[in-house]
This record gives sequence, structure tokens and C-alpha cells, in this order.
Amino acid sequence: MRVGLLISEFKDNNTCDICLGADAAARDLGVELVIFPGKVMITDKNYSEERAYDYQYQAVYDYIYEAGFDGLIVDIEHIGNKAPILKKEAFLKQFGKKPLLNLSNMEGFECVSYAKDTDSYEKGFLAIEQIIRKISGNEVKAKRQKISSISKESIINIIGKTARFSEIASQANYSKENYDESVKKMEKCFDNIEVFFLENPQICSLKKGWNVPKHCKRIIIIKDGKAGKKEKIKDMETSDIFDLSEIKGTKVIRNIFRKDKQYGFFIMGFDDSFRIENYDDLITGIILSSIRINFLKKFLYDTEKELTQCQEKLARDGSVLDHIGDEDYLTDLPNRRGFFAKAYDLLKSDFKEGTYAVVAYIDMDSLKNINTIHGHDEGDNAVKRVAEILKEVFGENSVCGRIRGDEFAVIEVTTEEDKAEELRTEMARQNNKLLMDNTKYLNHLIYSICEFDYEESLSLREMLKETDDNLKNMRRMETIGK
Repeated sequence: MRVGLLISEFKDNNTCDICLGADAAARDLGVELVIFPGKVMITDKNYSEERAYDYQYQAVYDYIYEAGFDGLIVDIEHIGNKAPILKKEAFLKQFGKKPLLNLSNMEGFECVSYAKDTDSYEKGFLAIEQIIRKISGNEVKAKRQKISSISKESIINIIGKTARFSEIASQANYSKENYDESVKKMEKCFDNIEVFFLENPQICSLKKGWNVPKHCKRIIIIKDGKAGKKEKIKDMETSDIFDLSEIKGTKVIRNIFRKDKQYGFFIMGFDDSFRIENYDDLITGIILSSIRINFLKKFLYDTEKELTQCQEKLARDGSVLDHIGDEDYLTDLPNRRGFFAKAYDLLKSDFKEGTYAVVAYIDMDSLKNINTIHGHDEGDNAVKRVAEILKEVFGENSVCGRIRGDEFAVIEVTTEEDKAEELRTEMARQNNKLLMDNTKYLNHLIYSICEFDYEESLSLREMLKETDDNLKNMRRMETIGK
């Protein structure tokens, strides 16, 4: 038999004592008791912009609908604090025809029967006996037990465990490789806890409420102080969470949310920890923080991976290089944008009467085939090798840049006439050397090197166009030669 106890929160001794009494009776009679702390109904009188999402706490009650409860006990007096009577009636009626008992008098609804001076512990105890009678039609009597005060040592121990859990949760790594190790660290923090994620975060609004998702995933389980291993991670129907829960005896369920999004919930074995004010709020906050931290870690990892892929793509895709920064990611040379900026500066400062501008275009004719046949890593190596050659041939006084994925441009201002011829000779030697490199592919270059006397009206655009036209002729000749 499964009974739900709907309370406001574990914030005062009376509520805790009700739960302790109900727990004692339920354990003695073999009843599965599930406690739902949902705080209070939000009304115009108690709504606050500063706590705009307090209504989210009440969403925990919605897990009752499909979960096979035989009866419910409701502390409507505290749940409906400051709520109008009609709203309290609507709250109770939403559970349909399930056997239900209130812990306080309310017209039209059956109440737990107890004497005027009955303490809260006894109310909880009587509530279990009477809801069983209402469900089964049989009188039952549970063995009475005295309530004892929680010791200072127990309080210190619980606080220590909570602090330890906070530390572990903030550093935990729930990846497949680290799951068992991370969860095992929590063994000293809890005796019984299960944490569930919803299939997707769900919006819960004050006006429209929400629909409990049909599926969830149990991601953490600690049973009797022992951590469940990775194979305990299980997809399940949300309506089956209590049937499939491995926590025996009385348990508490709390939902996990941030603003208007529900992320999941957790189920904990009921023990003395809940006698410490706001303990379950603290655990909820720690679990949510852990979720957020791991979400942000994953987001950061995915972002770094995406940026790396983008950088690699940019390094190979000349069509966008001129829009991103000034440096080519792969070769450390200026990219198209950087090359033109430095080339203009060089001409402005050094290109004058008595000097010559040497402009070169270099085309990696075989790069596409290298990428296609041998992969982009080999293509990257080929690009880097060409960049090294150009630095060696043209030297530090030139501006050398990668202006396309497979194209380089170089400009140098010199006082040496016919410097272009000297550079052509050196490029031919390096090109032959490159072809002779001990690699599984041919890294062949087509290049054009032109020299321009100083003219006041001569622009960089004109020099580049002439060099480019010459390169196109070189390509044409290579094609004819093949």
C-alpha cells in the first residue's frame, strides 16, 4: 500500500513531528509512505516579484496523479495558508476520487479524527491508521513509539555530511569514465537517495502549470549507504518512479527547478536529517548547482571543440580568412586581411624612388588532392611546410601571407634590381626539393614572381593583378603540359 503525505515544508517542529509520527506508523504497518513538501499556494496576497518562482515547489504534487497512490493525507491548513477557500477546494479536488484525509477541518472534506489537545506526532500516527481504514475498510493499530529529541552530535554529523556533499557535487564529473568514482564519493553523504533527470527541461508557468513528462532518467542511486554503479542509470516511465525506486520505507520527493524550468527531482529516504530546518532546501540547491556546473562544463567543452573545428575550417577555407583577425591560425603568417594591411604599410613607408617592389603569388596546386586522399591533417602539414619554405626564400624583410586555403602572397621592397630573378631561381630549387621530400604525396607549387619599378601612380592592386594574371598563365601552361 502506498500513501502520500502532502505537507507544506520541513520548517517547523510541528510539521516534522507529523512526518515522524506518520513514518513510525507506516513502518510498523508495512505501508510505503511518500512525503511531498510543496510549500504554499501562491495567491495575489503572497506573490512576490523577488520570489516569482515559488509556485514551482507545488509542481511536486503532480507526480501523484499517475503514480498509483492508494490514499493521500493533506496538511491543507499550511499548504493553503492565506489562500481563499475556493482555491483550497480546487487543490483537494484535483486528486479526484483517491481516498483523502485532511489534517485539519475543512467543510466538504473528511478530516483525521483526533482530540483537541493531540500533539503533532500523534496526528501523523493517527493519520496513517485512519487512511488505511479508509482505503481497506479494516481497523488497524500501529505500535506506539516515543519521539526522542535529535542530539547535537547527530546535527553536527548531518551538517558535516551536507558540507561534504556540497564539496563533492561542485567538483563531480559525471562522464562515463568518471561516473562510478564520482558517485561513490557520495556514499558518506547519504544513506538513500536517487536523482532523476527529465527527458528535457520542462517549462512550468504560474498560469498554465505544466505536464509531467512521460519519461525520466535515474542518474544517481545510493542505497543503504552504497553507491549504485553506472549500470544503475536507467530510463523509466515517470509514472513508475515509486514502483522502481530502490529506497525502501518512508521517502521524500523534491523537484529540481531553476526559474520556470523543471530539470528533474530527487527521492531521499526519510531520516533525522529532515528535522534540521531547511535541510531539503539545501540539498535541492546543491543538486541544482551541480547540474548547472556540469551543464556549463559540458557547454564549455562543446564550445571549445566547436571553436577548434571552426579554427581548423578557417585555416583551410580562404574565403573567410579575410574576415577573422589578422593572423592565419595554421601557419602563424598574416591572413588575407593581415597581409593587405601590412603590404599597404610597407609600400607607404619603403616604396619610393630608386626602389623595386617584388610581388609573388604561390599556389599549392596539389593541396586538394592531399586533403581528399590523405586527409586534412596531412593537408595541414603540407601547408605548414610551404609556409616554412616561403619564410626561408623571401626572408624577414618581406610580407608573406596566406590569402586563401591553398594560396600565398608575398611582397618585398628592395633596392636590388632583378631581385625577382634571384627569387625565381631559389623558388625553383625549393620546389624541386619539396617534390623530392620523403612523403606519401607530391606537394607541388605553381608560382609567379613579378618585379615593379617605382612609379608614383602604381598601386598595390595593379601589381597584384599583373602577378595574378601571370600566375593564371603559369597554371594554363601546367595544364597544357599535362
